Amino acid sequence: MSIFLDDDDVAQLTGYTKKSKQIEWLDGRCWAFEVSRLGKVKVLRKYAEMKLGMPVENNQTQSTEPDFTQL
Repeated sequence: MSIFLDDDDVAQLTGYTKKSKQIEWLDGRCWAFEVSRLGKVKVLRKYAEMKLGMPVENNQTQSTEPDFTQL
């Protein structure tokens, strides 16, 4: 599975198959996206899941203390 939504996913999300309308829809709703050199709309899959309310897995552990075990 790609890290980006495929063309069908973007069309299903926006309700448009025309790229300019997809861009208009995404921009109007403040979605982060890029347009490739070939004119394809690129939306990160995890970003779309987050925007639609799905919990996002955080595989990074956060620590507020420095790791002194290497000293």
